[in-house]
Amino acid sequence: MAENFFSHLKTEFYHHHSFTSRLAARTGVMDYIESWYIRKRPNARAGHRSPAAALTAYQTRDQQTLAA
Repeated sequence: MAENFFSHLKTEFYHHHSFTSRLAARTGVMDYIESWYIRKRPNARAGHRSPAAALTAYQTRDQQTLAA
């Protein structure tokens, strides 16, 4: 799983940017993870939805099951 993440990090982000400092690189990676990888990037295991959308759907379905 970690190898898959780092592969995506390199191909989708790292190779398209240049950084002036370690802090800039670290900030850029955190921004990539928080704004794209977790919230928007489609995931095949989640039915080609973003992880955030899949979590919301799961929580909604779980709440409907508890209400029934």
